[in-house]
Amino acid sequence: MQPIKLSDAHTLFKNYLKDKKHSNATILAYGKDIEQLISFLEELSKLHIHDVQKEDIEAFLAKLAKDGYTPKSISRKLNSTRTFYRFLKIQEYVTDDPSFLVSHPRYELAPPRILRPTEYRALRDAARNDPRMYAIIELLLQTGIRIGELANLTLDDVKDTELHIAPQEGHDERMVPLNKAAKDALIKYLEVRGNGGSKSLFITKTGKPLLIRNIRT
Repeated sequence: MQPIKLSDAHTLFKNYLKDKKHSNATILAYGKDIEQLISFLEELSKLHIHDVQKEDIEAFLAKLAKDGYTPKSISRKLNSTRTFYRFLKIQEYVTDDPSFLVSHPRYELAPPRILRPTEYRALRDAARNDPRMYAIIELLLQTGIRIGELANLTLDDVKDTELHIAPQEGHDERMVPLNKAAKDALIKYLEVRGNGGSKSLFITKTGKPLLIRNIRT
């Protein structure tokens, strides 16, 4: 196996995701998760991929729990780590995946709460002067797509009368119809979005992809 530093593997991993045409939001999320893992490992003087053991990843997850991360967030970071190691195995940097033996933290999925008509009217009214947020709210309300799917949308995913939803873990690729309310909101947002370098549909004022956590807040 080829010896490689964690920091170099991190850079190669992000380039690999770009080559595979993942959305900017996905690349950024994976990149930050692995950057956080590597920062923790470097504090343990673990600088190379082959230095990392199962116990190191368990210690990383324990540190996240101590720092107040929710079980769901910790589980997501473990998934990012496993994706990182799948890449390393494909590229033949490693033969074993220490993260495979690490258990996910247990957490219960709360049933979705259905908004009352007065609540979604209040959401619309609050966002009416913000074209980006108004488009986000209309897409979520009118199409039923998930926040993660919305964050991963690119400009190319917007068709005339439908949205292309890229496949994600556990969910197949599909096309979602756009009704008039959703389409009108999207058109108004695109008029003010600008032509930043990012292909992500929803971007920040600086042109970077809008992350899931930003949408939730």
